[in-house]
Amino acid sequence: MNADLRMLGIAPGGDAGALLARMEALPGPPMALLRAGGVAALMQEAEAPAQALLLARDRAGLLKRLAALQRRLEAGCMAGPFLPADPGAATLPAETWPALLAAQAEAAARALADHGGTHQWDVILRWSPDSVLGPARGALQGLGRAAMAATVSGLLAEARMARLAALRAALTGRVLAVAEAAPVAEDTAVGLTVRVPAGGEAAIEAALFAMPGELTADVAADLRGPLPPLSFAAARVAAVPADAIDRAWSLLELPDAVAPAELQRRWRGIAGRLHPDHTGPEADPGRFAEAAEAYRLLHSLAGAGEVRRAALVGRDACRLLLPEAL
Repeated sequence: MNADLRMLGIAPGGDAGALLARMEALPGPPMALLRAGGVAALMQEAEAPAQALLLARDRAGLLKRLAALQRRLEAGCMAGPFLPADPGAATLPAETWPALLAAQAEAAARALADHGGTHQWDVILRWSPDSVLGPARGALQGLGRAAMAATVSGLLAEARMARLAALRAALTGRVLAVAEAAPVAEDTAVGLTVRVPAGGEAAIEAALFAMPGELTADVAADLRGPLPPLSFAAARVAAVPADAIDRAWSLLELPDAVAPAELQRRWRGIAGRLHPDHTGPEADPGRFAEAAEAYRLLHSLAGAGEVRRAALVGRDACRLLLPEAL
């Protein structure tokens, strides 16, 4: 294995061996399995940074690599519960991964249970410009070039906004979530990325049928999926500056060494005093939020054993960011 490993995602530990074989059968770098608690991380050797390929003007090589990575992520998605990792934020030195995953095995298992059984789909609607401009042909006659261009642009924009609003309204309540970023940017197309339970694409089809007929008569629908829910729930690695660890330690008023149970006890005591619902004089929503983040940070770095301040403070670290509970 290379010095760096990229995490592709997290799966239940019991089924991970079969999933590893399925993913490694697809084109791509060699893979490995890292187990912690009841979960397993699917890893692959990190390749040269994408910037290197861009500098070498190897666009074809970059696209080939991205396609191979996408196929492996889709294989994990289709195999069953699978929490994907953000491909752009999940690469670390190989020796760093075991402790990082062990420290958050329980949290990873919860995130997998909450999010691993969902898929995302791109829902795209396309139509011909003639379906919008044809009925307005009479109004366009006699206009100058600039006026015609502005009118055509306005008509196309109006059609996009109407269809997008209708699509969003039809999907709301039928799917688990709708992403902010649109999957398409064209004059005669609109799209939304949605999240549904695995096998729940019938809800998307029901939404399309529920749209007003006058907005869909000349429209073709393109459904792309199932895809891993990267737009909604992806694991990421984040750098933790040394001063953030120092502040968190001081905020929770911890001794020089603390076991996970004691860390939790200290957090609960402080949370009880600072919680906004508490009637005492120390209740403070801002400080409560800071203390909660401090606890999450130190808990993610502590692992299963005692954690010492001297081992963390004064050096940069990293943590695994997991999606919040549904």
